[in-house]
Amino acid sequence: MTITEERITEEDGGAIRRGRSTDPTIRQRWLRNRVLVGAGVIVIIGAVIYAFGAGTPGGNLDPRSYTGSGSHALSALLEQRGVHVETATDATTAEQLAVSGTTLVVVFPQYLSTDELGTIASTHADLVVVGAELDETQGLGLPVAVEPGDGDTLRDPSCSLSAATVAGSAQLKGDGYTLSDGLSGGQGCYPDSDGFALVTFETSGHHVTLLSDGTPFMNSALAKQGNAALALGLLDTHPDVVWLVPPQIAPASGGTQSVTSLLPSRLKWAFLQLIIAVAVIAIWRGRRLGRLVPEELPVVVRQAETVRGRARLYRRSRSLGTAGIALREGTRDRLGRRLGLGPRPQPAALVQAIAARTQQPSAQVEALLYGAVPADDSALVTLARALTALEKEVLRT
Repeated sequence: MTITEERITEEDGGAIRRGRSTDPTIRQRWLRNRVLVGAGVIVIIGAVIYAFGAGTPGGNLDPRSYTGSGSHALSALLEQRGVHVETATDATTAEQLAVSGTTLVVVFPQYLSTDELGTIASTHADLVVVGAELDETQGLGLPVAVEPGDGDTLRDPSCSLSAATVAGSAQLKGDGYTLSDGLSGGQGCYPDSDGFALVTFETSGHHVTLLSDGTPFMNSALAKQGNAALALGLLDTHPDVVWLVPPQIAPASGGTQSVTSLLPSRLKWAFLQLIIAVAVIAIWRGRRLGRLVPEELPVVVRQAETVRGRARLYRRSRSLGTAGIALREGTRDRLGRRLGLGPRPQPAALVQAIAARTQQPSAQVEALLYGAVPADDSALVTLARALTALEKEVLRT
């Protein structure tokens, strides 16, 4: 419904009524609702960033994962070198994609069954297996001995393998491998007391590389030492890389987790950004501290209407004391100015001046101006009349 305000003008001696709409304009509506609009835009932007910027979650050593333990950075470097990386999540798909002239990367082989390991071993692609233990090397049919151990984190290559010599020192730990005698092109790199952290050899018509630890492939470690050079040297020998990431079933921890620990980290950041945005808007729109700035009223309110309105409020709330104080303060201020004592005169000086002017007892004047709170409406009316009479008497004399 549109509200109009009638205005009367005179044209050619006649009165003409004209209407003007008092509905808020588009600008006024925007000024009123800009906070809600801004908050809505922030929420929408946060949702879009979370939906389209999160990327594929992925797990450890996954070329689709952007986390510190993922391998997306290495995958991006390989793509820049013209090496196409294809991700597979089961052994059958990986065996179909890993044809001759490609490199098949297998991470976490302990999550593959014996049949799946046999499928991987039957491929004609070059193999790069990360973190294989004794059961996995036997399932792949590799003539390699495995010695359990952690070993040193930073190792020197100590071999003639091109990828290792270019990389230099790298971060490797885990089990140690020992090659059997008579393997074609076999050599070990990054040795320690448990064996070699990297071994490479020819078997069953393809080239096999065993790496005891996947640290050089991780996003968080790729820029440290010679990790990046070692990873690229092992994986850029062919134009296509098939990366097998088997389903990783983590063992139950047996502990309880909080609700916040189950939320994605990006969702937590989105909530934090929303809280900061709301706080900024609240500070921006909140009332500023300091002196109040006087503003002109949109309409003129008569003093009589103000007095009546305030009186109704006092009556509704039964504020007899507040009303009595307001009457006495107003009378004291006016009489103080009249008698030359200022707007807030001292009680003793004001009482003496009024008593001398009106010839009334000082005790009576003091009781009237500074007396007890009225007990009821009748006492309040009596007080108001007495104060009016006293003020008239002072003005008359």
